[in-house]
Amino acid sequence: MYARLWNRVYQLLFLGYTIVLFWELFLGKYRSHSGPRRYNLSPLKTIASYFENYESFGVSIILINLAGNILAFMPMGFLLPLVFKRTGRLIVITRITLLTSIVAEICQYIFNVGGLDIDDVLLNTIGGVLGYLVYRAYESIAYRRSE
Repeated sequence: MYARLWNRVYQLLFLGYTIVLFWELFLGKYRSHSGPRRYNLSPLKTIASYFENYESFGVSIILINLAGNILAFMPMGFLLPLVFKRTGRLIVITRITLLTSIVAEICQYIFNVGGLDIDDVLLNTIGGVLGYLVYRAYESIAYRRSE
């Protein structure tokens, strides 16, 4: 009974997270439907440009773009194994996060609500992996408490 209740809580959290992620990726206040479509398929090009042109961007823009992409996908890495037990392996989480990020970037490009950037895919995948590592730490602590 207790486990079923927590499973429902995790499902609701995952649903809420998915809605917020969708909103931020496609409908949020920073999304525009105008201008030319932008894309970057050169790994680390955007990330390097933030550091090379630090003065032009400023700390807040760099943090929003780099940390924001990582943080946005951390809940996926944490919640997926809690909701779907078969996703409880690092390789599975990495693949799901990578695929989700690629699809999101392509959709942003198609609907012209953001640029398609391979660096975003990289950062999002890192976020999913970090979220999974937090999940593993959480599971380890929960297991020790139950002993």
